[in-house]
Amino acid sequence: MGSENISDQRIIEIQRKIEEFQESFRKGTSDPEHFMTMSEIEHMWSQLKNDTEKIYSDMVMELMANVDEHELISKKNGNSGNTESN
Repeated sequence: MGSENISDQRIIEIQRKIEEFQESFRKGTSDPEHFMTMSEIEHMWSQLKNDTEKIYSDMVMELMANVDEHELISKKNGNSGNTESN
């Protein structure tokens, strides 16, 4: 339950960052008073990419931390033994 909540929070955070990027991009490419240069757009894109990669990485690390590897191996070994005896 906890890992699902963490994942949901990360997804919401990613969506928020994408929406912010889209809004800034729209404003920066449609308003002549606040027009963005290509360099500014590239910087903004790079920031979005770095932020979302970090969020994805954090999410995967948190999910992996919740895996009980010993239990999985025990179950696998138990299942392997059952199929060999059949």
